[in-house]
Amino acid sequence: MFRLGIIEESLEHTGTLDLVRPYFFSQRVEHVPEDECPVWHTNEYRVPDGKIMEVLDVLKDEVKPTWYIHAFSDSRLFVVLRGRCFAVSPHRDKTWDDMIEYGVKTAEVERRFLENVPLHV
Repeated sequence: MFRLGIIEESLEHTGTLDLVRPYFFSQRVEHVPEDECPVWHTNEYRVPDGKIMEVLDVLKDEVKPTWYIHAFSDSRLFVVLRGRCFAVSPHRDKTWDDMIEYGVKTAEVERRFLENVPLHV
């Protein structure tokens, strides 16, 4: 089972959430007044191992530039950036290097966010 975190405001089309609706677990609302989206709806989903790649493949085309989505289990971490999905170690190591570089240069995500992808939603 994977825990998948999606901030609704990070998606090009909120209708994409229909794909993961069966796996919905919880929602947290955060007020981020300094952001261009001052309210974030952070959803957690519990996605079966056999479905996670199908879900991530769709999300890589739906996540907006400057945002990322992540999914994790006890042994795996996926980071979804605009146009690509990266499988990296759950703990920061050299497997993160390509993801960080792509994220900064291509997906326009701030380096500080990609250097500290959390293992929580």
